[in-house]
Amino acid sequence: MRLLDPRMSNTKGKRYTAAEKADVLNWVNDYNVKHGRGGVANASKKFKITQLTIHNWVRQGGAAIGSRNGTRVAPNQAETLRQLADLLDEITQRETELCGLRKDYDELRKKL
Repeated sequence: MRLLDPRMSNTKGKRYTAAEKADVLNWVNDYNVKHGRGGVANASKKFKITQLTIHNWVRQGGAAIGSRNGTRVAPNQAETLRQLADLLDEITQRETELCGLRKDYDELRKKL
């Protein structure tokens, strides 16, 4: 029976931002357009992300996909992903500010 290190039990995989995904998908798309296929495998080596992860992003739409009849280009949603990433960053910043304001508010109410 193998015992697991308790520190390892709570680890999760890396989470990628929408901007990071967009960069990888753009690279895969450009590679596939030039070479016909192989973008996922080469992106995996270049960005050190598993092929399965990149392939899932491609399946969700966003990169050129090789086929027997040539290359068909799936809808590239890189710009939309970038806009989403920017909005998420702004939302996160504002939520952080709001949490600080709520904390100050609660402290002042306790003084009443």
